[in-house]
Amino acid sequence: MSEKVQYNEKQQQIMAVALRLFAENGYDKTSIRDIAREAEVNVAMVSYYFGSKDKLLEAVFINHFKSIRASFKVILNHRGDSATDKVSKIIDMFIDMLANRQLFHRLMIRESGILKQGPLFDMINEMKTANRRLVEKAVKNGQQLGVFRKDVDVFFMSSVLIGSVNQNMANTRYELEHRNITKEQREIIKHERTETLRTHLKRMFIAYLTDTNTP
Repeated sequence: MSEKVQYNEKQQQIMAVALRLFAENGYDKTSIRDIAREAEVNVAMVSYYFGSKDKLLEAVFINHFKSIRASFKVILNHRGDSATDKVSKIIDMFIDMLANRQLFHRLMIRESGILKQGPLFDMINEMKTANRRLVEKAVKNGQQLGVFRKDVDVFFMSSVLIGSVNQNMANTRYELEHRNITKEQREIIKHERTETLRTHLKRMFIAYLTDTNTP
């Protein structure tokens, strides 16, 4: 996955529309013509920038992966933070990423379940591996400093973190759909639920990482 790919404003606009339609309607049920119409451009422009629907989907993933990886690297490279500070910020990043990129996350989950091979399949695996290694780097830093326990399971941490955020969002969405409240009240409740989850996960993971007396 190239770190040097840059997209102009028009390409970003087309990708934003494509992401929404792919996530809402499914990749197979969305045509280049649908995307062009919603983006208010002609089909030829979409083809010129991306070549095909497959390449447009790949561009959507590349664009989001670059942003996610950049956020990780900022956290890891900040020298003024302690090992627990870095973990706390990684948890914040995951929560904010899943909360603010729900369309992309929905699309990635769907495509991950369908794809068995090909460039996009490889790209998703590459992204998951790169993110895991970045988390491992943060954990190893704490271990070298003698702050974190030596037997940390990064796969476990990632699964629990992402699963907890997904379940929290799903439960909150279900609850709000069955309550007769205003849009403003819905946003307040969503914010409160997210902040409660944020506090809980930080306490849980930092306790897990720093419990060095456990055999």
